[in-house]
Amino acid sequence: MSAERRPLILVLHGPSGVGKDSVIARLRERTGIHRATSSNSRPMRDGEEDGVDYHFFSREQFEQKIEAGDFLEHASVYDDYKGLERREVDEPLAEGRDVLIRTDLQGARSLRGLLRGAVFVLLTAESREALRARLTARETESAETLARRLAEVDAELADAPNNDYVVVNREGALEEAVDELVRIIERERGNPNRETAGVRQ
Repeated sequence: MSAERRPLILVLHGPSGVGKDSVIARLRERTGIHRATSSNSRPMRDGEEDGVDYHFFSREQFEQKIEAGDFLEHASVYDDYKGLERREVDEPLAEGRDVLIRTDLQGARSLRGLLRGAVFVLLTAESREALRARLTARETESAETLARRLAEVDAELADAPNNDYVVVNREGALEEAVDELVRIIERERGNPNRETAGVRQ
């Protein structure tokens, strides 16, 4: 692998309502980056597809995979397991492909100690008020849920200094955010100071 073109791991996280899924879908269209698919043990919901939205396992299967050491990281959330298998990172990197991991703040904190050469990006809105407006416009959030999500926003923003980049996804300016992520990928592919991407042993 040439020094000019080394595959990378891009870890993207951000608060609810910031548009992570829209940004990721467009970024994949433009770059072909491999999205690492997470796994969980909850039942599949209507409209979800195994191997696309998540890898779905029974609780027993998930526990067997934990025992086998298949997961890079995992957690128990509301009595269900969720996690990311090592192969979702190892296999595309071995093929020279970039890897995108979409996670939450807890996952980002965990992955910082598990990955080497990864690039961490916080995706945020133009302001806390803009994020509140987006969440409120959904009309799917109870007052309690809205308050919890806004508390998550504060935690995400406080974590900003621990990231390599902060990208703002402004309302109505999706392409600008994607443009910035494309530039980050191109810059970091050729960054001679970045450690070779991979999972720490």
